[in-house]
Amino acid sequence: NSSIYGSSSSGSICSHGGSGSINTAVTSASASSTQKSDPHRSVLLQCYVELKSSVNVEDHVLDYLYSNFVISKSLRDRIRSDCTTAESKAGMLLDELPSCGASAFREFVDALIASKTSVHQKLAKKLMDMVKNDQQSP
Repeated sequence: NSSIYGSSSSGSICSHGGSGSINTAVTSASASSTQKSDPHRSVLLQCYVELKSSVNVEDHVLDYLYSNFVISKSLRDRIRSDCTTAESKAGMLLDELPSCGASAFREFVDALIASKTSVHQKLAKKLMDMVKNDQQSP
C-alpha cells in the first residue's frame, strides 16, 4: 500500500510514471528540503486532512484524471472498488497522486475546478495560492 509520505509498492498505477524524488520517504530531517524541492507535494501534505474530508473524487475528479492520463484505469477502478467511503477514496487518491508525474498536481487542481462544485473551487484556489506563496518564500 502506498502513502503520500512514502513509496508505492503497488506497481504502475499512474499513466505518466513517477519521479524518484517524490517517492522518497519524508522524514523530519528532510521535510524542509522536500518543501523547497517539491512545493506541490508539500502543499498536498499541508492540506491532506482537509482535502481527504472535503474532496468527493467521484464527482468528476477520478474520470478527469483518468481521461487526462494522470492515473491509470487500474488505479481509478481500485479506488472505486476498494474504498467504501468518499473520505477513503479521496485518501487513496491523495496517497497515490505524488507518484503520478510532474503534472499530476496541476491536473488535480484542474479536476477540482472542472467539477464545478463550490467546495472544490475553493480548495483549488487555496492549493494554487499556497503553491504561489511557497514559491515566493526565500
